[in-house]
Amino acid sequence: MKAKKICLTTKRLLLQPMTDEETVVLIEQCDSEEMRQAYGEMLEGCKRDPENRIWYAPWKMLLKDSKVFVGDLCFKGPAKNGAVEVGYGILPKFEGIGYMTEAVKAITKWAFAQKDVLFVEAETDPENKASQRVLEKCGFKPDGTGKEGPRFVLESPPTNWMTVYMCLGMSIGMALGMQQDQMMLGMSIGMSVGVGIGMMLDASDKSKREKFRKERKK
Repeated sequence: MKAKKICLTTKRLLLQPMTDEETVVLIEQCDSEEMRQAYGEMLEGCKRDPENRIWYAPWKMLLKDSKVFVGDLCFKGPAKNGAVEVGYGILPKFEGIGYMTEAVKAITKWAFAQKDVLFVEAETDPENKASQRVLEKCGFKPDGTGKEGPRFVLESPPTNWMTVYMCLGMSIGMALGMQQDQMMLGMSIGMSVGVGIGMMLDASDKSKREKFRKERKK
């Protein structure tokens, strides 16, 4: 099963989901037994749930110019209660250059563009201050303690459908009003309808976020 054709581009990096074959090679070349087990679990997830493999596969981090491998990221399964968890690691010789911050910002932005993802979470080892600084630079906030240590969360920006639909309604209303030589009336009616629709959508989004916030705490 091949990975979806996804490639995120940042200022210096390319981020791409790895194929099953690439993941096997990664496991074979890994020196850490703990990481070999983790990559093995990712591979099992890809094979077990191919429709959602993007949420299990490791993503390789490559330098944009040279295509040199510098590290990898991953999600720990599809969204649950509006949240996905991200994990990441970088080769020691590439630490301290800002690559990890750049990559985490890009992959969280991508995640928020996917259906049903309102929160991105991450857990760090209590002693891994560098990892915690990466999350803080990316806007994550402390959110208690998880199984691996301090947990951080980043919430997607709130929706603003009211503004969108107000402008859309005003434009449509103006166009229809011009046909009846009642442009101002049409614009007013269209804007009012647009505001009403936008407010309902914003209220729905707010309610869903609040529900997911409570579910995440259970």
